[in-house]
Amino acid sequence: MKKKVYIIAEVGPNHQGSVKSAFRYIKVLSKIGVDAVKFQIGIASEHYSRDSFKANYQKRNFKNNDGIIQQANKRLLKHKDHIKLYKEAKKNRIDYICSAFDLKSLIFLNKNTNFPCYKIPSGEIRSLDILNYLSKQRKPIILSTGMSNLSEIKTAINILNKNFKKKIILMHCVSDYPAKIKDLNLNFITELKKIFKCQVGLSDHSRGFLAPVIAVSLGATFIEKHVTFSNNLNGPDHKASATIKELADLVRAIRETEDCLGKFKKVISAEEISNAMAVRKSCVATKTINVGERIKKNDICFKRPGTGISPLNFKKLINKKAKKIILEDKVFKFKDIE
Repeated sequence: MKKKVYIIAEVGPNHQGSVKSAFRYIKVLSKIGVDAVKFQIGIASEHYSRDSFKANYQKRNFKNNDGIIQQANKRLLKHKDHIKLYKEAKKNRIDYICSAFDLKSLIFLNKNTNFPCYKIPSGEIRSLDILNYLSKQRKPIILSTGMSNLSEIKTAINILNKNFKKKIILMHCVSDYPAKIKDLNLNFITELKKIFKCQVGLSDHSRGFLAPVIAVSLGATFIEKHVTFSNNLNGPDHKASATIKELADLVRAIRETEDCLGKFKKVISAEEISNAMAVRKSCVATKTINVGERIKKNDICFKRPGTGISPLNFKKLINKKAKKIILEDKVFKFKDIE
């Protein structure tokens, strides 16, 4: 993974169940500067029971009368399709990441692709079978924390680390689609980092890109954002997704934010050094001083430019002799005194 902010474009189910559309997402997203494209894999009957029901956002954003399992089946790609998507992403030099909603699908991914990290979606943070399986794996894990309290996050991390300590990236997340600005609670990103002493990120479901930019300024090194070809398409996630153009704008904004944030030390740029010569002040003669004449305090004032002796060093001029004529309103230089 890259050292800068790692940007994940979450396609999720927005391909509408079409492999052709999924391929198109990879092609387009690989050209706008994101680091990874993310999909979802699952077997509906493995992660939905007959008691399952639609979440409020699914009812709100998905206008049809399908049951939850029927709805999922229409949008889940076949397992073998993910092998094709992985290869296509590799060909387009973009990372392929995929969230698995059941253990069988996760094992399939692990055996048939070589992705850079595992992604645990917010809904699976209490899925003991998935957590136990991943506790035996070596790759980094991105863990989304939407809907979870601190106790649940700690429990999940303890299970994931029970065999050996792993690199875990915690994603702050508000699991609503779209999430309201007033509910984002981005300050908790700094708390996650402080409490768990690990890298943190934001899985963002709000509209616009204000939240990811703020998250980066708070120390987030991973950003995940849903993406769609159109917010008007029918489906659970389109309304909370960025368009391709919006995501491209977000990538630019994040990279500019990184440049703005800079380093954790004072850095004076080359332009500042040049400007300092013009806008800072030096010790300047208030009158013409002849050769051999001693310089008195009243002979010194402070004016631009900053090419002479600093006002902070004016005492080093007092009682010194002029080695040459120093004209009125000219800067003092150490080479002209003795």
